[in-house]
Order: sequence, then C-alpha cells, then structure tokens
Amino acid sequence: MSDLASAPSTIDQLGFQYQPIVPLHPGLAGWHEALLRWHLPDGTIRGPQEVLPYWLGPHRQPTFTRFTVDQAAALLQRDPRVRLSINLSPRQVVHPTAMTVLANLLPAVRGRLIVEVTEQHYRDVRGLWSSLEALTTQCELVLLDDLTVDDLARPARSHAPVDGIKLDRTVLAALVDPDTRAATTDALRAVTERYAIVVAEGVEDVRFLRLLDGLGITHAQGFGIGRPAARPSDATWPIDGPLVPPNDAAAATTPATAVAARYRRV
Repeated sequence: MSDLASAPSTIDQLGFQYQPIVPLHPGLAGWHEALLRWHLPDGTIRGPQEVLPYWLGPHRQPTFTRFTVDQAAALLQRDPRVRLSINLSPRQVVHPTAMTVLANLLPAVRGRLIVEVTEQHYRDVRGLWSSLEALTTQCELVLLDDLTVDDLARPARSHAPVDGIKLDRTVLAALVDPDTRAATTDALRAVTERYAIVVAEGVEDVRFLRLLDGLGITHAQGFGIGRPAARPSDATWPIDGPLVPPNDAAAATTPATAVAARYRRV
C-alpha cells in the first residue's frame, strides 16, 4: 500500500475471518486459518495487502505481533474445540516479541495454535532457522506458507525445521498443466515424503481432492472447501473428518482434466 495515510488509524480496526483447512486422510485433524481483515467505519472490509505494509513497519510490528497472538489466544480459550493458525512473517518470528508472547500463553492454548511463516525470502537464513526451531517448542505446529513449484525445488527448504508446508495455489495450476504436470508431481511426492503436513491452498473444486490425496497431500483449503467466515463455527465444512472417503468411487474416477480449467491461467 503506497498511501500509508489510508492505513487503519488504530489497531482496534483490525480483526480476523476464519477459513477451514480440512484433512484428506482419516485420523488427521483440521483447523481454521485466521485471516487478517480491516473493518472500516463505513462497513467496508479490506484484506491484508492493504494493512500489512503499515503494521509490519519496524516501530509497529511488535504491537501487531502481540495483537495477532492475543486475538488467537482469546478465541482458543473461549472454545476448547478450536485449532487455529496465524500468519507471522520471518521478521516477526526472529523478533523477541513473538517468543515472549507465545511463552506466556497457557499450555492448553499453545497446544492448539499453529504458526504459518509467510514469505520465506529472508537474508539471514541461519538466524531464521534457529528461530523456527525455538518456535516449534511454543506452539502445536509450524508451517512454511505459500510455497511455489520453484520453492519446492530449492534444497534449503528441505532442511527447514518445521512440521509442514502450505502449497501456493499456483502449484495446483502447474499440476494440471500438461507441460509441467510430471515435474510438479515428482516435486509433490518428494515433499510429502519429507513433511508430515502438506496443505494444498486454492482448492476451488472438491473433485480435485482425490488426485491430491493420491499424491500424499494431507489437507486442503480454498473456496471449494469453505469461504472465510466471522467465526470458526460458520465454516461450510466440518473439520473433524476427512473430505475424501476411502470408498468414494465417483471421486476416485474423476479425471484431473475435469477440473483443470479451474486452475489454468487465462
């Protein structure tokens, strides 16, 4: 956002919507991702791209980190059934505020809090990896967010001290493109062997889930699963069971080409 004068005047104008992340495999649990929203006085709601450049500034970042964690903790305390993920940038992760706030949470809250680390292009990789190792002791899971096909090919990613990854929606586009399908399939098989949790983002058609399940993808997220809602309980799909039943013959026989057009660039 180039005009910082149009940023939220106070942090009280910020809030979150919650989108379900649903397991594809039996025995796995789902959760909701807390998505940042800016609530304007006229009722307009804006997304994170119009908020983060301001609140991730050096002088405001600690306040924003504390706000994000505190809001998540309050929800987790109110409802013991909820598991929740929040987004932290590498700069937030390496800053002392994040570890301090997380360490002060009750164990029952930290045990259901998941951290998604965004935009991993950070100069001090060794320092970031060290902070990630410490972070894994203060929450349930740590995931690298928005990995592209190019990211999957970078050797450094395979050494990240995290529990799993989230795939950018462009990975699904590459998976259904005849020119990139084979290489993308090989890359996905490699990461699903490396990580216990692999989430596919941008799923717009549930018929695509059988293919993802066959590649070892563990969870799915997207408008085809459920749109962001004001409360986790408003989510379209339940999060306590797999989306791909073992004996779903119809889903098993649906060809990838049936939904490929939903992911191709135009």
